[in-house]
Amino acid sequence: MVTRDHAEDGSIRSWRDSLTRRRFLGASAAAGILLVTPSQVRTYAANEQLQVGVVGVGGRGSGFVPDKGWSSVREQIGGRIAAMCDVNRQKAAESFQLHPDVPKYEDFRVMIGEMASRLDAVVVATPDHVHAAPSACALRAGLHVFCEKGLTRTIQEARTLAELTVERKRSTQMGNQAGYNERVVENVWAGRLGEIQTIHMWGGGGAGPRPRPSGTPDVPDYLNWDLWLGPATDRPYHPDWMRHAMWRDFSCGHPGWWGAHLWATLFKTMKLETLWPIDQQPPVAGGKTIKVTAECCEVCEDTFPRSSIVHWDIPARRDMPPIRLTWFAGGQEAEQRRRDALRELFDKHPQWGSPDDPRWSSWVGNLWIGTEGVMYTFGHGDTTVAMLPEEKFKSLSPPPESLPRPLPGRFLRGWAEGMKGGPPPMGCFNAFSGPFTEWYLLANVATLFPDQALEFDPVACRIVNNEQADRMIRPPYREGWKL
Repeated sequence: MVTRDHAEDGSIRSWRDSLTRRRFLGASAAAGILLVTPSQVRTYAANEQLQVGVVGVGGRGSGFVPDKGWSSVREQIGGRIAAMCDVNRQKAAESFQLHPDVPKYEDFRVMIGEMASRLDAVVVATPDHVHAAPSACALRAGLHVFCEKGLTRTIQEARTLAELTVERKRSTQMGNQAGYNERVVENVWAGRLGEIQTIHMWGGGGAGPRPRPSGTPDVPDYLNWDLWLGPATDRPYHPDWMRHAMWRDFSCGHPGWWGAHLWATLFKTMKLETLWPIDQQPPVAGGKTIKVTAECCEVCEDTFPRSSIVHWDIPARRDMPPIRLTWFAGGQEAEQRRRDALRELFDKHPQWGSPDDPRWSSWVGNLWIGTEGVMYTFGHGDTTVAMLPEEKFKSLSPPPESLPRPLPGRFLRGWAEGMKGGPPPMGCFNAFSGPFTEWYLLANVATLFPDQALEFDPVACRIVNNEQADRMIRPPYREGWKL
């Protein structure tokens, strides 16, 4: 007899153990409607240990599972791993062994359907294309959600998670660890660099053209290929598809990986989130659009181009004028253009520094260009900061603190405090991470339509001047899956 929590032999629970496929899909509407109602969800008491389920424990998610470690649920927030889910038993084996008595699943829909009344929260650490579905499923079940970066693969997925956060009033957080650098934000807001005229970001780039995997090798017995694909277009198994960072169907590319770390501070500093009305009910009227234009060495429908330059033209917002932000992505073409821009800048302002400064040779970074100087930032949450000319800025005292500070080294703490009735986390889906994700994912859409200025309306969540590009915002889920 199969128990509610796990099979007698200790194996992973799948929908086959307790439900027929027809019965499960009929009950859960594949991915959106749950087997549990919000009234059945466990009510957290302040003196209790947080009960956390983890979806995806074989890769990045393995860091949340041990009792000790820099991202451990127990060490960071005193929580307990109460359920685990992974489609790959081989990759998940070590994590599963650390908690032999915890219920284990292949299908997150079954895990949430069975366990929601005993969970407080869910951590999602799957490949990018299966971030949104379990996050939405958990939010609809009344659970708090921490989802690794990039938050979602598509813009519509990011909008959905932001709206669900508002609707369900849950604590949500994107896992870009350090969030944004409050000190940088406050320095710019205090006018230390004058008016920021433009920001250059560099690094990344893609694999370039690649043939689609051919052949139909057997699916390994430790892998549920159908669940690994999740909402992505159906295709035969091939191990090359599982190099998911390369493929558009499964990945955010550089914007969602390193961009989620390196661009969060500039997004906050330039008040870009104020263009999104997600917290305003009803939404304010639209009218302002963000224009995004890409220059590419090639168009890659399946992968990301080796080299591209992406420009975001941002309209005026709050007390800030319009601004152009430019990402120089990989490859010799983009690097040469960036170097030319550096030389032009320092030829005009030699007192600010030299184009040969080794900082500009870093493999990735940001250059903030103001009317009174420049700033270099780099690292998770822009932890490396230099304001130039150094003689001008080194003696300045820090500006007054106007932003809250999270507990250092405890990137889960703000999320946990939000569950307990505290302030929303720094990277909550509605006020920050959702709009931030929509903004950086525009780069991936633009590289499919080079040299075309795509106009994105952040109120309507639409590209208003190109129907084909607009469809890229909300590509269809395959049959049997819903967001």
